[in-house]
Parts: sequence; structure tokens; C-alpha cells
Amino acid sequence: MLPPHLRKFSDFYEKYGLGAVKNFWLLTCLIPLARTVNLNKLKDYVGGVLGTEAVKPPSHYRRLVRFFLDWGGKEPFFEDIVQMNLRLLKKLGCKTLVMDGTSWMIGETAVHYLVLSVLVGTVAVPIYWVQLEKAGSSSQAERKAMFDKALSLFDLSGMTLLADREYIGWEWFKYLKDNKIHFVIRMRMGDYEADVNAAAGNSYYKMYEKCAQKNKIINKQVWIGENAYTIVMMPNPKANATEPVFIFLTTLPDAKKAAQSYVKRWKIECLFRHLKTNGYNLEDLNLRDKGKNLLLFAIVATSYILAIREGWSRRKQIPLNCYADGSQWPEVSIFRHGLAILTSICLDFIRFLIHVRRALSAKNHALFKNVQ
Repeated sequence: MLPPHLRKFSDFYEKYGLGAVKNFWLLTCLIPLARTVNLNKLKDYVGGVLGTEAVKPPSHYRRLVRFFLDWGGKEPFFEDIVQMNLRLLKKLGCKTLVMDGTSWMIGETAVHYLVLSVLVGTVAVPIYWVQLEKAGSSSQAERKAMFDKALSLFDLSGMTLLADREYIGWEWFKYLKDNKIHFVIRMRMGDYEADVNAAAGNSYYKMYEKCAQKNKIINKQVWIGENAYTIVMMPNPKANATEPVFIFLTTLPDAKKAAQSYVKRWKIECLFRHLKTNGYNLEDLNLRDKGKNLLLFAIVATSYILAIREGWSRRKQIPLNCYADGSQWPEVSIFRHGLAILTSICLDFIRFLIHVRRALSAKNHALFKNVQ
């Protein structure tokens, strides 16, 4: 029996019932402990977390499988979870979006997730994602469809999206601008060259040569379709780089700030590494149904955010490694630091629930009512 104060939460229990709420939080608790999303491995931790060691693991496995049978593909349940995840982040501050894709194989089937994340300080955290049933890059239509869903759940206006070279297209640029989302998107060499040459000022290759030779940021306004943007060329800070110049398209008024902000885009690569090989082993995901996969990804995101909260609040405690060139870098990532703390909390389900309730204390969230 849980402490009485855990029975005082609002409407999610009425919407989805005790089993759904309890099993959601149970899975969120198990993933940091087991460091995997494989249900067959997660089952071995259920008895210890709940204090029900007498129940055999196959029974726990059936319980986890039944949860995904019941709730995988139930869009309102999924959407309530991703909205709650963003509330867990609000006090940390989020102004920058990063989008990228990650792929792997489930059996002989290619899995490709297009993921939208926010930067919390120096950490990328997923807030929305879609599973594309194909290998390779997303289309403009697929990106717009994902953002339509994200914008129905979150207010992203005024934020700045960072994205790599495959996320281009004049319809896509217009879509972002129409939705008041700034962007800094990297271009391939030669992209929109005709549009740049048609605008007043230096030609595309004159800009490129000037940037490379004078080692300075060059920019000018261009029209693509019916909208004006800024093309920015920035010297690659790496010596002997194969690409001496980085090229961006942006809606930000400050070209230098736009170019420098793009450096943060690589944080989503760190996110994928933590969700996969360096943390929760997302590639162990073996559910064949798309709706079940999206729900499991949502649970992983909740577990990840809880670890980030712990690591970020204690980031000053992380020891620094000093290197011969005089640079200093944290000994471990914010995620790994937070994960170590979260793991100890996850050993006891009641303690875990009390901890998460505190994290959501700004709003008594419905995901808790009568969880017992």
C-alpha cells in the first residue's frame, strides 16, 4: 500500500485506469535499472522493485506485454505522456530545437526515427518523434506532418530549429517561417546557388572564396520561393578540414550568432548515443508494432528526462579532467551522472514515485492517481 498522499492526483486515473498508470511508471522505473528496453530482460527486475519476489518472472513478463497490447497505438495516452515530459523540463528552460534521425534494424526491418529534441543547457532531450517505415532521409511532407502533431501539443513559436543538410526544401523553410519557428539549417555545397546568384551582391562562389580566403563570416539576403532568408558562410574552425567553409540558411537576423549556434546541433548525436549504446540500449527494442514502439520510446524519453534532471541539478559536482592542452572537460556526461543517481532511486518503486511527484510538483499531474 502506498502512502496516502500518492492518492491525491487528478484525472489521468479516470481516463486510463489504475493498470495503465501503474505499469507506465513501473516501466519508467525499470529501464534505468536494467539499462535496456527489452521486455524479456526488464521482467527480471519487477519483483525486486515492487517487493513481489514470490511472483515468477514469466508472470511479470506477461504483465509488461499486456500493457503494450492494451496501450500501444492509443494516441491520447501517448500524447499525454509527451506533454508531461515537456512539463518536467519547463523549469530548466528550453529555447532551441534540434531535429535529426536515427536508424537501426529490427530483424530484417529497417527502423528510422525522426526525432525532435530541445536543448536543456548543453543537453538534447527528445520531445516528439515519428517512426518512418523506410530507410533514408525524411521528405518535406513527413517533416511537416510531424511538426503539425508537435505543434498541436506544444507552443514552439519563437524557438530556433537546428538541423543538418538533409532537412532542406523551400516548402519546408516556408512551413517553419509561417509557424514562427526560426531555423539554422546547414546546406550542401551548391544548394540554392541560383537563388543566391539572383540576389543583389556577391555571387555564390565569390562569397565562398571571400569566406575561405579572409577567414570571416559572409552573409547576404536571398529569396527562396516567396520568402527572404539569409545565406551564411562561416570558416571551418578545424585545421586542414575537408570542408573549409560551412554554409547555412537562416531566418535569424544576426548571421554570426546563427552560424555559432549551429555548433550545438551535435548534441542530438550525444542524445542518440545515450539512448542507445551508452545508456538505455534503445536498439534492444524488439516490438514489431509501430504504435507499441512509439509508446516505448515515450517511456524511454521519460526515464531519460528524469536522469537529465538529476545530472543537471548536480552538474557542478562532476569532476573535471584536465588535458595537456590546458582544456578541462567533465569526467562524465550530465546524463551518466544523473543516471547513477536515478538508478539508486529506482530500486524502490514507492521511493521512485515520491521522487517523480516532487519533480512534477508545479502541477499535480494525473499520471499518478491511485498508483499502488
